[in-house]
Amino acid sequence: MKVHVKVVFYASLREKYKVREVSVECDGTIKNLVEKMSEIIGIDIVDDIYDRYKEKIRENLMFMINGRNIKDLGEDIELKDGDVISIFPPLAGG
Repeated sequence: MKVHVKVVFYASLREKYKVREVSVECDGTIKNLVEKMSEIIGIDIVDDIYDRYKEKIRENLMFMINGRNIKDLGEDIELKDGDVISIFPPLAGG
């Protein structure tokens, strides 16, 4: 099953990847989404965003699906057609 989602990058990630948003067709898994984003952008961003060993989004990122933090959604996340993904860089400050 293929799903189409929109991914929006914020703050320093926009500058780093030189893109504000991308439309992605993937198989509905987070891992495949990140791999497809990397292909579209033309930069290997997988290790920046996805922890291959833990098989989940890196802890230091805020990764939201339709305004809900992925950390609040549980383990088995299936993306759906029309989902909007927002990715924020690690927060810094003090």
